Amino acid sequence: MSVTMVPPRGRVWLRAGFGLGVVLLIAQFVVVVPEARDWAGRHPWSYDILQDATYLLAVVLVLARAAVLRQDRGAWLLMAGGLGCYAAGTVYWVAVLVRLDPPPYPSISDAMWLAYYPLAYAAVLRLLRARRSRFSAPTWLDGLIASACAAAFASVVFLTGFAGVSGQPAAAVLVSLAYPIADIVLAGLLLGAWALSGWRTERVWAVLLAGMGVNTAANGLHMFETTHGTFIPGGWTDAFWSVAVAVIVAAAWQRPEEASARPPVRALVGVALPAGLACASMALLLYGSWRDATLPRTSSVLAAVAIAAAVARMLLTVRTVEALADARRQARTDDLTALPNRRSFQETLDRELLRRDPDEPMAVAIVDLDRFKEINDSFGHHLGDRLLQLVATRLTAAFGGAGMLARLGGDEFGVILPVAGADRALEVATTLLTALRHPFDLEQVSLHIDASIGLAVFPGHGTDRGTLLRHADNAMYTAKSDHSGLAVAVEGADDDTGRRRLTTLEEFRAGLDRDELVLHYQPQLDVATGAVVGVEALVRWNHPARGLVYPDGFLSLAEHAGLMGRITLQVLEKALGQCRDWRAAGLGLTVAVNLSASNLHDPSLPDHVADALARYGVPPAALHLEVTEEVLMRDATRATRTLDELRAMGIRLAVDDYGTGYSSLAYLHALPVDDLKLDRAFVAHCDTDPRSAAIVKSTVELAHNLDMRLIAEGVENEAVLDRLRDWDCDLVQGYHLSRPQAPERLTPWLLERQVTPVAS
Repeated sequence: MSVTMVPPRGRVWLRAGFGLGVVLLIAQFVVVVPEARDWAGRHPWSYDILQDATYLLAVVLVLARAAVLRQDRGAWLLMAGGLGCYAAGTVYWVAVLVRLDPPPYPSISDAMWLAYYPLAYAAVLRLLRARRSRFSAPTWLDGLIASACAAAFASVVFLTGFAGVSGQPAAAVLVSLAYPIADIVLAGLLLGAWALSGWRTERVWAVLLAGMGVNTAANGLHMFETTHGTFIPGGWTDAFWSVAVAVIVAAAWQRPEEASARPPVRALVGVALPAGLACASMALLLYGSWRDATLPRTSSVLAAVAIAAAVARMLLTVRTVEALADARRQARTDDLTALPNRRSFQETLDRELLRRDPDEPMAVAIVDLDRFKEINDSFGHHLGDRLLQLVATRLTAAFGGAGMLARLGGDEFGVILPVAGADRALEVATTLLTALRHPFDLEQVSLHIDASIGLAVFPGHGTDRGTLLRHADNAMYTAKSDHSGLAVAVEGADDDTGRRRLTTLEEFRAGLDRDELVLHYQPQLDVATGAVVGVEALVRWNHPARGLVYPDGFLSLAEHAGLMGRITLQVLEKALGQCRDWRAAGLGLTVAVNLSASNLHDPSLPDHVADALARYGVPPAALHLEVTEEVLMRDATRATRTLDELRAMGIRLAVDDYGTGYSSLAYLHALPVDDLKLDRAFVAHCDTDPRSAAIVKSTVELAHNLDMRLIAEGVENEAVLDRLRDWDCDLVQGYHLSRPQAPERLTPWLLERQVTPVAS
């Protein structure tokens, strides 16, 4: 029937059928030529055979397609049934009815021709259902617009001038109405089905709709010619009917396409086609109004339905656009803090860099909260989230909006200063740090937090987003490591710094799992008696490749990663185990262990300590626990509760690095601590610096007045020791006495010094 048909290889009879169809189709057009038409008029049987053979061959080939291929079999059986009814009606008309004078109306052929329509409707719907199982509201509206518009124009063709058959039997009137109505419905169904398919151009779908559309157009042409008395049997209208069935057969034998291979429809097409159809419906109504032309009422109603559906589609589109805009905004907004998120931050930075003049500076800052993970783990995520919200509010107020402030994730924030050099960026960063250092009131808990800020400036520290952020991140870690709170990237900074830091952190995590932490101990001397009464446990990392790594090489990374609590617990276990061994050797030493903030905020710490003391057989009085002022100031109320429990067990408590933090007399008065450890910064020069001497002497007196002992760190020579002895300092430690040493080296030294024996 058509050269586009693709019969399966090896089926000779099918190829023969297709070849015959092509011959018949060519012959249909040949007889339209006036000379051939004259010959056909003298031999009418030839034209009848040609037309009947064309229709019957089409039915056979569509049935063969349904039998050979399983896909869409039901739809093509329905289509074959419809074409069969049409062919049967044509054969009966040519063979019997046309010879009667006059031919009956309505006749059996009319019933057969009309039977084609419901079967064709069902075939189209079944094909549509196989390709789209669900339809969205916009798709339904597109289908309604397309159907109503097509039906409106078809009704103009089929109903204009239609006056029925006045005075004829009811059956004749019904049949006369059935033909145009069936064609109008078919026109609407075809275009509506295309819309419901998503305006896709799958070959089988496009060719089938084209074939059925040609058939409907031929029906309209036939009605026009009949109305105006110009219809000629064997003319162009009959040829178009043959073309229609040929194209339908061609559609049946198209190769099936996989869903993944079907080209996606552009969004513009999905908007433009419904809009164009709505405009066409509007034009139809306007034409009838301006030209004073009388449109069939059905046409006007269908055009109005298409326009109303288009209005609904437009409103739905507006709503969809608003939803997309809202989704886009949400995709670039942090849910917790309502600040721009990392994606928005990166997009903004890329835009700024793209339009940036090379001579115009721009600063980028990374703000990272210190020890936030410890707060989150200790107080819970609810309080941690609330803290982040308060931090965002405070940063926003301090920032002032001269650029962008965003939450990059976790406890990390980003700042873009579009027109700022290093000096201006330092001013803004200092303002942010000052704002964060005021306490945050959270559910009856007052928390002090700090932050580390790293700055990078365009173009000195990079001209692309990745380089700028990497240098800002490295500067932030520098600020965290040296506890300065603020650092600017170094010109030409090594891009491998961040990679090395990450590698070190991952190696340290693995080291914790492999028990690579070791302890060195520094003795503490009782100044009054000259006896070594205790030691302080100091952690080291025995790296398998780098050897012994001191705390400044890993503690800041561990602290940022939230590993301090885990480190402290390992140190406690090792220290108590060594204390047990020394006591078994007759050395009655106390051992001091540092606690981190996460330990103090862990309500299970007292139970863990009690369990460890029991397991190692160490009395509570032999364990001293030290905390820094900064840890105490974060949440003094909660720290006090934990320290009260520990002290009630008989454990001695000390404030470490006294004088380097807030040094508030209020918390010294309120907290349950027994000792003050004065930082080496004051002790080391107290023999030569009058100011240091005054601080040390007054601190000794302060401790004694509070019923506390004073432990002086950093005793480097005998002169300093003499001064401390004169001021009645209680305990000292430092290099003058002994450097921190591994237990296997320190134990002989302790035995030689005749350390205080274990109490019997």
